[in-house]
Amino acid sequence: MSDLVVCLTSLLMCIFNGYIIVNETGSEGFDSIAMEPMVEIPIDDPECGSGGFMRIVRRMDPVTGPQISVIVICPGKGYKYFDEIPENIGGGRTLVIKVNGYEDLSRIIMKSRSATIMIPEIGLISTPRSAAVDEILTVDGILEKYVDHLEPLCENTENPVKCREVVEWMKRAMKGEESFTLIIDDPTGRSTEISI
Repeated sequence: MSDLVVCLTSLLMCIFNGYIIVNETGSEGFDSIAMEPMVEIPIDDPECGSGGFMRIVRRMDPVTGPQISVIVICPGKGYKYFDEIPENIGGGRTLVIKVNGYEDLSRIIMKSRSATIMIPEIGLISTPRSAAVDEILTVDGILEKYVDHLEPLCENTENPVKCREVVEWMKRAMKGEESFTLIIDDPTGRSTEISI
C-alpha cells in the first residue's frame, strides 16, 4: 500500500511529499490539501535528536479561513507537534446571542481560542486558558461543557451552595427553561455564528 493511501485512510492529518493532507471525512478521500510549504527548518538538538524538522505551511480551513500550520516532527524521538494560528486576525468582535427558548439552544457558534464567554444572568465570566482551542459548538454545548466542569468541583469551592445553584440554572437553561444572554468577546474577531 502506498504511503499516500496509508496517510489518507489511517490518519486525520499527515505530511506527504511536503504537503499537509487533512482527512476531514475520516474516509479514503480528503477534503483539503495545504498550499506548498512556506518554510522548512531542520532541527538537530538534544530534545528532538537529529533528522527532525519544523515545517510551516498555509492551509485553507473551510470554516475558519486561512491558517498558518506549524508542524514539528522528531523521528528519532517519536515526537510530533501540530498547531494552527489564524492568518487573518482582525479587530475585536463581540457576539451577543439572546436565548429565549429551546430553539435558540441549537444555534451554532465558532468560538476562537482567544474568546471570553459571559452569561450576565448568572455572573459567569470565563476567560480562555492557555490550552484553549478553536471550537464549533451549539449554545447548549457551551452550557454542557460548563456543567460537566463545574458540577464535580462544587463541593470544593468557596461557596458550594452557589455553585450548585449555577449548575442547576444551567441544566434548566439547557432544557430551554431559562432565558439568557450569551456574550462571546473575541479580541481576534474570529468568533462567529455559523448558519447551516
